[in-house]
Amino acid sequence: MQLTIEKLVYGGDGLARTDQGVVFVPRTAAGDVVEVEIVEKKKDYAIARVTKILEPSADRQEPYCPNYETEGCCHWQHIRYPKQIEYKEAVVRESLRRLGRMDWQHEITHITGPDRNYRLRATFHVFHGRLGFVHGPIRECASLVPELNQFISTVEAPAAREVHVLSAPEVVASFVLQDGSIQRTGRATIHVDGLRYRLAADTFFQANRFLLTSFINEVLKNVGPSPQHILELYAGAGFFSIPLARVAKEVIAIESNHSAVRQGRENATLNETRQLRLVEGQVDVSLQGSDLKPHIVVLDPPRTGGGVKTMQRIAQLGPQRIVYVSCNPSTFAREAEILSRHNYELRSLTLLDQFPNTYHIETIGLFEVR
Repeated sequence: MQLTIEKLVYGGDGLARTDQGVVFVPRTAAGDVVEVEIVEKKKDYAIARVTKILEPSADRQEPYCPNYETEGCCHWQHIRYPKQIEYKEAVVRESLRRLGRMDWQHEITHITGPDRNYRLRATFHVFHGRLGFVHGPIRECASLVPELNQFISTVEAPAAREVHVLSAPEVVASFVLQDGSIQRTGRATIHVDGLRYRLAADTFFQANRFLLTSFINEVLKNVGPSPQHILELYAGAGFFSIPLARVAKEVIAIESNHSAVRQGRENATLNETRQLRLVEGQVDVSLQGSDLKPHIVVLDPPRTGGGVKTMQRIAQLGPQRIVYVSCNPSTFAREAEILSRHNYELRSLTLLDQFPNTYHIETIGLFEVR
């Protein structure tokens, strides 16, 4: 079957329309004319693989990662980086229109950095003692900082099933053994614009070393000057909590992971942020029946989003502003629609390209009471 790729969709695939329905084709670019083979047929769409590129899109480039063909982690490395950003913005706008019933015609601010050697943390699977991602061991990865690539080539982990690593730039690791126990080599201290975060390798932390300061500053800009009472949800180990506490009268931060809360409290002490109170608990449970009256809510939920009840409860708290950091444009769009029904309007939107050469999209949305 010969197809012309119309556009790229969230998830990374190219989309083509045929008389038989929509076909999704990985490793393509808008404008590609390709020969494909159908590998999976569903009720209302099909998935195909490229057998030959007949006419390449002008957006294409040669992939440079040695694992591009074998691992598939860099879904869009065959596309020139400036075009990747255009594709991602188009995905955000379409998600808002299709899932959020919102025709966002305003500017989307872009925050980007170098598209190579940007990742300061990673999780590896172990293949016969050697580290890899999905299909087998690797020697290096074009996305990782040099220190982590050096770690890959020197470490052996025959007793582990998974290895978490973090570079600050000194490398620390957490080895997840076959029985589920964890052996840690220590903690790293990451410096971000005068702040210090001391973390174990298996603690969640933002991954792009080039965008850490920009990420914090963009959230602070959306929070606005001289904030009073801030409620932060899904706080992790305090990446946003600590800088927020430096400008706010009070920050109450909620996080469910015990280890992250413990490290967040230690980091609050390390950075002398006494205005911060980290609370351990599930966000949806903690908000149920809450009498908090925050001026601002900041949330950075997992890929699955906050959920309908959580978004409704946030709106019921009556904050003047909601700053929503999202790593999934689909859930962001659905939950933006919930906030819209509760009298909140999307005022500004930023696309922060945390993971170049992949389809992953990070956005920061500012909502205000109408």
